[in-house]
Amino acid sequence: MKVKIFAVILMIILLTAVFINTFVIDKEIMKITDAVKKIEIRSDNTDECTVLAEDAFGLYQSREVFFSLTVNHDDLTNIEDNFAEMIGSLRVKDSDGASIVKNRLIHSLEHLKRLSGINIDAII
Repeated sequence: MKVKIFAVILMIILLTAVFINTFVIDKEIMKITDAVKKIEIRSDNTDECTVLAEDAFGLYQSREVFFSLTVNHDDLTNIEDNFAEMIGSLRVKDSDGASIVKNRLIHSLEHLKRLSGINIDAII
């Protein structure tokens, strides 16, 4: 009987941890995604966009340790690469390239959010 009670308590603890992790990751990814979406890239404001992109990347880096505990490292590497490519494009004033990478970055962040949720994609 004690084993069954222990198993039920352990299952409840694990499920609670999964729900809390999902909620926190979802909230943090939304903050980062919103910061990236606020960057309006035009050929005349690349310096301003560079600062905004670096701020968004700093926000991502401050949460990366937490993400790395439960998220696939390949997904995190892709996001980091996209940030680096977008910031690099903005520094050389390539607004077209930066816009393309920004869209790729938003897609990568949304993909990470999808995978960190409770769904069949996250299980398989």
